[in-house]
Amino acid sequence: MGEANANDAIGVDDGADLLQTAEAVSVVADDDGGVVGVALGIVVGPIGWVLRVTEAPEASDPDLIRRLLDELEARLAEVGARKFITLVARDERMHVHLDERGYAESPSTLFMQRAVPTSLATPSALDELGGRMVDPGLWESLKGLKDAKEIIERRVILPLAEPQLAARHAVSPPSAIVLFGPPGTGKTTFAKGIASRVAWPFVEILPSQLAAEGPERQAELLAHTFDRIFDFPSAVVFVDEAEDLASKREEDRRVTVSITNEFLKQIPRFREVPHHLLVCATNWVSRLDPAFLRPGRFDYVLPVGPPDIEARSSIWRRYVDEITEEQIDIDVLVEATDYFTPADIEFAARKAAQRAFEREHFEGPGKRAVMDDFLSAIAETRPTLSKDLVEEFDTDTKRFARY
Repeated sequence: MGEANANDAIGVDDGADLLQTAEAVSVVADDDGGVVGVALGIVVGPIGWVLRVTEAPEASDPDLIRRLLDELEARLAEVGARKFITLVARDERMHVHLDERGYAESPSTLFMQRAVPTSLATPSALDELGGRMVDPGLWESLKGLKDAKEIIERRVILPLAEPQLAARHAVSPPSAIVLFGPPGTGKTTFAKGIASRVAWPFVEILPSQLAAEGPERQAELLAHTFDRIFDFPSAVVFVDEAEDLASKREEDRRVTVSITNEFLKQIPRFREVPHHLLVCATNWVSRLDPAFLRPGRFDYVLPVGPPDIEARSSIWRRYVDEITEEQIDIDVLVEATDYFTPADIEFAARKAAQRAFEREHFEGPGKRAVMDDFLSAIAETRPTLSKDLVEEFDTDTKRFARY
């Protein structure tokens, strides 16, 4: 069989041996019962190695190499690869194929690599758990809430994204954190942003869904879910409404004591499995059992508070720029939305856009949203926050924040 090898060091015998390993991934192309092409790869942690791509001289399909690579990359991604790497022989044809696919030469070595596209990076097992890969640009797109973003970037993301530098300074990457703050302040978005920034799959576990399963199955289902998650090479696991699992009073929980105990047993496993991060979010950190929050379980307890004036200005500016070209006094909008969360601001902005849309539909061509549309939308929007909620958050931050 003629060859277009990704790596001459991987001979036929080596390939046959690799096929016996659990991590190996292979693709075979046949034509009327005869083998005309083979692609071989292997996944090590988050890296998918393209080890060998071979076609027979009699292969009639001019796109066979491309098709073999398509299928091999998809299968490597399905079992957890987030980046493809190949050692390339000095074969002009293979270089052309890899160049066309977006691989790029590393300036200091002889291998080529490219990031796994999001469309390939969602394993079928991840789909079954309701997980997904998050848009890689989400973290950078987060505007406002600068203080919370900076804390999360420094304490959580950087040690995960730069493990070798962290190890050099004896910094242990976090394995479990708590995000707390009033409703609507962006805790879920920050959790997704972490997954976006480190390019790990995002899996959400909802206590309310577990509660619907019945007391006898809750703990068993939770343990099974975590077992499957730990089979992934990496994951950000998000548990919203953590107070439903570990409130001080059992009557405040949506689930049974058995599932609470099972969850507490699962948390230490995150320290044993690299490239996995547990993110718990709560609106009411003061209601959590103190044993749940202790340092042995969670590395950090991080506040995600209401947007301040600067944050509200940044959020409003983003929506105004999208919705209209009219001159809008951002300062006036900021002053009128003192107790608005980012979600409240988005709702009001979309409502202003809807008003302009309906006006043009019913009255004929006119301007896009104007200042009166924004002010009317604000007046019709009930803020999530209140003075009491903000004061409670400030008190909780002094009592519980740990970073």
